[in-house]
Amino acid sequence: MRTRLIALAVSFMVLPALAQPVLRATPDDKFKYMSREAIAKQLMKPWPGELYASAFMNDHETWFVEFVKRKDRGNYIEQHTHYIDQTTIISGEGILTYGGKIEDRKEIAPGEYRGHKQSGAKTQRVKPGDFVLIEPMMPHHFDALPGTELVYVVYKHKI
Repeated sequence: MRTRLIALAVSFMVLPALAQPVLRATPDDKFKYMSREAIAKQLMKPWPGELYASAFMNDHETWFVEFVKRKDRGNYIEQHTHYIDQTTIISGEGILTYGGKIEDRKEIAPGEYRGHKQSGAKTQRVKPGDFVLIEPMMPHHFDALPGTELVYVVYKHKI
């Protein structure tokens, strides 16, 4: 009788845990290695109709990692309602423009905005090894210094 009661008690604890919804729709990452050359090759091909390029290393519902290459022009201003951007500059030097307001803001996806005119912003020169954290809703964009390219990696965490 005692064994049955213990089994019943354990089932009351275990069964609700088994009935919980899956926390992640994407599978756990497995080991992955990409050489510097492989990343650079992906960054050689700009997105259609754009001057910039990016390479996604992985993509989950709450975060993703992306390598990005920017030129000195043609880069849009972005603003995210639900993402924190943690960025480390890998190569090149550039200017980060942040804050203020996107004057020609367009929603391209739920909570994702883009534009090309920014007012009331501040600027920060960036170089290899620098780290930048962009909080949600802060308009921002990176430009390489004139005639150069800027490469950085960004960890985007959804809040």
